[in-house]
Amino acid sequence: MKVASKKPSKQRKALYNSKNHQRSSLLSTRVADFLVEEYGVKRMPLRVGDSVRVTKGEFKDFEGEVLEINRKTRRVKIKEVTFEKTDGTTFYPLIDSSSLVITKFYKEKKMDAWRAQMIERKAYESFDKELTAPKKDKEKGGE
Repeated sequence: MKVASKKPSKQRKALYNSKNHQRSSLLSTRVADFLVEEYGVKRMPLRVGDSVRVTKGEFKDFEGEVLEINRKTRRVKIKEVTFEKTDGTTFYPLIDSSSLVITKFYKEKKMDAWRAQMIERKAYESFDKELTAPKKDKEKGGE
């Protein structure tokens, strides 16, 4: 989703009015370093069942499973993160997807076809960029 304006109000309006198929790309989050080395992908869209770690906010360093994804507000409910109300009931607060890191993909042992295809495509693109990137010589400067 690309917005021509730099105005914050127009940026927010574009986010609020974005279509459902555009929201899934907005919900993509970082992947943990050890998974980046294994799969060669830095960001992936979140799915219910993924294990994530919170990196910012009140629940920093909590790790748990994704229970629900709210595409409209771009927020996520995590199984291990709970609040207790004054009447004793607990609820899952909504956490922004930008403050999460995926630590384990859902169905780790058997990758589903959609995600495997995405990993193959993204890993290939980054590999291709490394091959075609111009190399810079540090020795070209004067003596």
